[in-house]
Amino acid sequence: MKWMTQFVELKMTQSVNPLSELYMNDQDIEQFIKAFDDFMQHAETEIDSHQKWKEAERYKDEFYERKAAELEVTVDYYLEEFVQ
Repeated sequence: MKWMTQFVELKMTQSVNPLSELYMNDQDIEQFIKAFDDFMQHAETEIDSHQKWKEAERYKDEFYERKAAELEVTVDYYLEEFVQ
């Protein structure tokens, strides 16, 4: 198999967008605000969910540590013998 070099000519139709195209009209701003609000609601839900998960994980770890201490065994042994 022989590799061939191909030359591609790049043509630019516009060099830079004029500033007038960068401004948002009222409808664009309204749509952006709605999309951002929706994003923030989902982000807050995910943050709350993650915090609840961390709290449950902490509770579970403390529970296993307490049970292992009651039986005077290591946490690893308790998990292997009684949990799995």
